[in-house]
Amino acid sequence: MSTFLGLVKEIPGISVDRFDGENLMSSAFFLTHCHVDHMHGLSDMFFMDLDVYNKHLYCSSITKALLQNKFKCKNSSIKEIDINIPVVVEYKLQNEEKILITVTCISAGHCPGSVMFLFERNNVSVLYTGDFRINPMDYPNLKGLHYYENSKLLPKTFTKIYLDTTFLSNDFSSFPTRKESIVKMSSVVRAWLSEDPMNVVILECSATYGSEFLFVELSKLLNMRIHVKNYVYDSYCRIDQLLDHVTNNPYSTPIHACKKKISQSGLFCRHDVSDINILTIIPSAMKWRGRDTSVVGEWDDVKKRTFNVCYSTHSSFNELSAFLQYFNALEIYPCVVKPENEIEIYSLLNEITNKPHQRESVKKEYKLELPNHKVLNDHSFKSKYFSSDEDSL
Repeated sequence: MSTFLGLVKEIPGISVDRFDGENLMSSAFFLTHCHVDHMHGLSDMFFMDLDVYNKHLYCSSITKALLQNKFKCKNSSIKEIDINIPVVVEYKLQNEEKILITVTCISAGHCPGSVMFLFERNNVSVLYTGDFRINPMDYPNLKGLHYYENSKLLPKTFTKIYLDTTFLSNDFSSFPTRKESIVKMSSVVRAWLSEDPMNVVILECSATYGSEFLFVELSKLLNMRIHVKNYVYDSYCRIDQLLDHVTNNPYSTPIHACKKKISQSGLFCRHDVSDINILTIIPSAMKWRGRDTSVVGEWDDVKKRTFNVCYSTHSSFNELSAFLQYFNALEIYPCVVKPENEIEIYSLLNEITNKPHQRESVKKEYKLELPNHKVLNDHSFKSKYFSSDEDSL
């Protein structure tokens, strides 16, 4: 759960993933993805004010589509930015000073449309990761976080990284890749469905959105659609890659992701299904705190017909450590900090950034130049927004 308050002090006049309180004084707004803890303050009134004061919110094309499905907003108030293509954003501060910043979106591998933002201005470079799941094998695909020298791709250094520290803890040292987790799920589901034609499966996901990669890959492996809530289906209809893998018809598939995480037992969308015919699968990383994640999944000791799978859309401790040792920064700001974990998080960040790097550190500086203005037009959705931890971003 993000604890970041929205203001990037190195870049005046912008707010990221927070749209209330002091952030309303900002002149440009940025949203990494559509999860509620990153959307505080977004409302029909907020978008009306953007139009009145000629301000804009910047995001990916998929995030824009989800916002337009949820809020009443004019197309012109939301500007989409393509992946790995730097654009110049121009805005004015309260004192009418004109600001030019270069903004690059980089795929975050978290959920549909999720991006990291790289902000650059006057030799200040700030990377805001939002929520992200990045594996070292992905690094060559993060073109916006590299520069070329003599045809060699080298990682940039940053003034500051605002980092997703959801699992910055030795209790979550490593996770299986999402593909490994989904393959395990598929074998359990297939076995359960083969036992009885009345058997069904409930996917008990932790959030309304965010499990889309799971739905798509599980659907492909089983050749079955996933039943989701009607309002979720309405959003997914705007995303081409999801259309063939989800449904709003509960009788067309035995796989359901239509329940709230905490609710009464049973399958409310199907009154013809008995509890003894329901297998619940819980994809979650929290149950693997301090445990061996090479055990990708296991049956629950307490809940009947419940299978737990280690599945995460956030980076593990080892992935965060590798990221910080590959992309150097003068300062790290943790964006997920619970009061009881604050000392541990800062201690671990110090430990990681002070470790000898596994590669020779890049000492050379790259020159920051503003590219030509690029018109931000609508584009079709692209599959590169969906990432496993093994595939290209």
